[in-house]
Formats: sequence, C-alpha cells, structure tokens
Amino acid sequence: MREHDQVTLDFLQAAGLLEADLVWSPDFDSIREPLAKYLRVVSSLGVANNPHLREVVNRLLKEENDLGI
Repeated sequence: MREHDQVTLDFLQAAGLLEADLVWSPDFDSIREPLAKYLRVVSSLGVANNPHLREVVNRLLKEENDLGI
C-alpha cells in the first residue's frame, strides 16, 4: 500500500475512533466531534497533511492498533 493511501486510511480510522461512543475526558470530549469531522475533510490529502496533524492521528491510533494489548 502506498504511504499516501495509508495516511488517508489512518485519518479515517482516527475519525471513526473519535466518533465512537467511548469514555473520554470532559475536556477532550468537547473537541472530539469537530476534530473527527476535520480529519475526514483533510484525509484525502494523505501525506500532504501537516506533519503535526499526522502525529496527532498516529498518537490517537497508537494504542488502538497495538496488537499486544
């Protein structure tokens, strides 16, 4: 899979995670839905997304994709 496609899928997965009915801290809960919408909008930019935003996505998915858990 191309890196561009993987980044796009990661953004979409992170958006789905943010939209999930999970227990979030109150301060994060207030921003998670707008952040999910934003990630969906910019997901198609793939590797052209800002590296800091890509890091946010990677951190959101780090534990989600940890097969060791």
